[in-house]
Amino acid sequence: AVPLSKDQTPRRPDEAARCIKHGARILSFGQIDPNYCPADDPDAEAEDPPRVWAKHGHFPGCAFSRSIGDSVAQKLGVHSEPEMLTLKISPSVKVIVLATDGVFDVLENQEVIDICHVYRNDPAQACRAIVRKSHEEWLLNEECEGEEHKANYDDMTVLVVYVGDEDATASAPSDVSEQQPKHQHPRKRVRQKTLRHLDEMVEET
Repeated sequence: AVPLSKDQTPRRPDEAARCIKHGARILSFGQIDPNYCPADDPDAEAEDPPRVWAKHGHFPGCAFSRSIGDSVAQKLGVHSEPEMLTLKISPSVKVIVLATDGVFDVLENQEVIDICHVYRNDPAQACRAIVRKSHEEWLLNEECEGEEHKANYDDMTVLVVYVGDEDATASAPSDVSEQQPKHQHPRKRVRQKTLRHLDEMVEET
């Protein structure tokens, strides 16, 4: 799998620098709130990423650096300008996938491509399978303990486009389960935005 985009988050030095230039602070929950205690887990750092905060106040706290329609974050350098990539599709390219972070927060790029190979040339089924697998991974999150009513997952939207001929993917695995360990440790989700101190945000709009 070859990624065609870079995550637009404050983890990127160039994105963080732009926000700082507009007066933002780039801090994690743990840095901005001494009382914040991340889970005792080796992957805890992934759960507490750097976020965009106003110079004075605990808002907006977004873990992304580009968005559409966020009037508060926009003042802090979180803009809507897209990053463009021009790519020549070679004969080796068999499938192109566009998906939201609700998918890629819990599935690796290669996992998604492997699912597409299973449902080769049936994009609708591939999309359903990717969303289904993503949903399963969200339910493995220790906060909801596998219970649907406790789940707090993100939007999962997928677009799959097959290119090339079907024969070229004939060697693809026949079952997604062959690609992953039976008890894979779930990836930690990242809360993209906090609504803490919502009253402060309202005052800024």
